[in-house]
Amino acid sequence: MISGSVSLIRNENERSLVRATTLSQCPIVEDPQIVLISYAKRYMDIARLIRLKFIAQVCPKLRVEALELAINHVKKTYNVKMYEELYRTLCTERERTMNVVEANDEAASSSGAASVQTRKVRRESVEAHQYDAYWVEDNTMESTLLLQELDAELNFKKSNSGSAYVRRILEEIGDYHVKSGNLQLAVKFYARARPYCTSSDNVINMFRNLIRVSIFMSNWWHVLSYIDEAKQYALGFPILARAVPAQLSCAAGLANMGLKIYKTAAHCFLLTPYDQYNYDKIVAPQDVAFYAGLCGLATLETDMLKLGCLNSEKFKPFFSLSPIMWEILTKFFNNEFDLCERMLRELESRVRLDIYLAPHVDALYNKIQIRIQDRRHACAASSSKSSTTTLVETRDTTIYFKDDL
Repeated sequence: MISGSVSLIRNENERSLVRATTLSQCPIVEDPQIVLISYAKRYMDIARLIRLKFIAQVCPKLRVEALELAINHVKKTYNVKMYEELYRTLCTERERTMNVVEANDEAASSSGAASVQTRKVRRESVEAHQYDAYWVEDNTMESTLLLQELDAELNFKKSNSGSAYVRRILEEIGDYHVKSGNLQLAVKFYARARPYCTSSDNVINMFRNLIRVSIFMSNWWHVLSYIDEAKQYALGFPILARAVPAQLSCAAGLANMGLKIYKTAAHCFLLTPYDQYNYDKIVAPQDVAFYAGLCGLATLETDMLKLGCLNSEKFKPFFSLSPIMWEILTKFFNNEFDLCERMLRELESRVRLDIYLAPHVDALYNKIQIRIQDRRHACAASSSKSSTTTLVETRDTTIYFKDDL
């Protein structure tokens, strides 16, 4: 038993190391094509924090703005540890900016404007985002008292109340740990709610909580495992058996993309019905169009790609929110390969800022490039064959007329 536990912990560490290495290898984005404030508003809670932290990591131009937005948002949670981490990173970045400005100052010491610029940056650095010691102290005390209250209420409900009350408290404790940044404990308490579920909706909601937190942790094998369990459970209920697979298809797509199973990921994303989409707090509908379009263009057969993307009435509303992806697919099918490649280059800086898609952009773009080249050669060969056939037919007709004469 001990050996098994040690093995599991070792594997989890290995998976965490792989995730960290994958993200650290994402290239720097020099020319971001997004308005960060509008972009951040698409997401909620920890999903917004995760994305802002990633953008700060890979995009120097947006680093300060992303850190400032993340600090403002983290103060709505109990995650003091993340607040302090973000604040230290922001201070380091501002110090680096000051050093750059001062170096430029020395290089242009003959100009009075340079010293003005230095004073301006120094003043902004001092005034912006002072360390909020009061919030840290108050938040730490408040979160500690809340956890004690929830633990006491859980013990009381277990002894004096029914399953529904116990399940509700376990979910609240799980929510608390999500807001505190302790995602592993959140998974533990969400999972403990299973014996206290009193309806099929309770069970599906428990799985959705587990899937959501596992996505935040990028534990893709766990995501797929919980999805399979949820689908198996839903088979016992006709309504759930029809609804659950569609509701979880986006999560399945994320997990398969995270595991580099791009073809399966494309199928999962394309099976996501727009009218039932409810993962918008984690993945915006615009993102789904990029995920499905790029994974599909890289891996799906032409007929399946056209059927699932361009001719799917259920999925088409996603593309209406990301028209550039729709245009790329249209240009591809119309054999306008130069325009398709140019639009893919225009899109690249945007998708490299997406934490879930960024580690796969190089692989997907390479597959798409190979596919475009193959299709270009096929079109050229077809055109050449058509020209040859026309020439032969012309010669046959000429001979016919000579014989007739």
